[in-house]
Amino acid sequence: MSGFVFDVESRVVYPVEARMDRLAKRPLGELHCHSRRSWVLDYSLADGAECRTEFTGWMARPTGIVHLYPPGRRYAERYCNISSNYCCYIKFRGENASLRRAVENSGGFARIVDDGRLAELIKRTVRFARQGNRGYYRCFAEFARIVELLEQLPPPAGADYQYRLSGTGIEPLGRRVRACLERDYRKTVTIAALAQELDCSVSTLSHRYRAECGESVFDTLLRIRAEQSVPLLMKHLPLKLIAEETGFRSEFYYSKVFKKCFGTSPVNYRKSVEAGK
Repeated sequence: MSGFVFDVESRVVYPVEARMDRLAKRPLGELHCHSRRSWVLDYSLADGAECRTEFTGWMARPTGIVHLYPPGRRYAERYCNISSNYCCYIKFRGENASLRRAVENSGGFARIVDDGRLAELIKRTVRFARQGNRGYYRCFAEFARIVELLEQLPPPAGADYQYRLSGTGIEPLGRRVRACLERDYRKTVTIAALAQELDCSVSTLSHRYRAECGESVFDTLLRIRAEQSVPLLMKHLPLKLIAEETGFRSEFYYSKVFKKCFGTSPVNYRKSVEAGK
């Protein structure tokens, strides 16, 4: 008979607390943290934070970075110029050989550059934890997915306490966003609707897209609209109609964006293309 044989000493961990805190409620300056019995998985939803452990100096803590602290690790966080953003954290107990290896380095913790999956799983875990006993099993299910990802951490990248979680079975967010924009460029597009479709927060979508693509979502949208207008422009359609067909709110705005993308006005662009034939 086949089945599972669990190694309790190396694999069993379970959540004991999952919360999202408003940073504005924390005093500015330095916040010392120490959990004797629990691991801490911590994710900041705000830029402007710094952190250190008892073995490291202060380092920036932007969004997209997840920290894993083992039981007993002393660390500190401080937040500056933050008014209404949040951080999420999960405390859990037990032992896991893979997680233990990840924190056995000079920093005494794991600093994980996330590709978005960990952040979303952490937030879902917190959401179900808020439901109390009613949401425990769904909370545990999301937490199990977190542990599965953490067990797949590649070797450290850069400093020996930094890891990069990416490229394992999920298409990059930037590519998925662009596919949506190319599909819906004629329509009214909002970040909120994109985030809902792609199952992530507005903040995550905006920050990760800019990090991956080097520009904002709307910069890309406007460029796609300008590019899609070229075939219509070469058919000598009126600029007002082209603007309407490609999602621009006016002929003037279309011309302004087109010039920014191509370095010349739509009419001059058409003339130069035709002259080169």
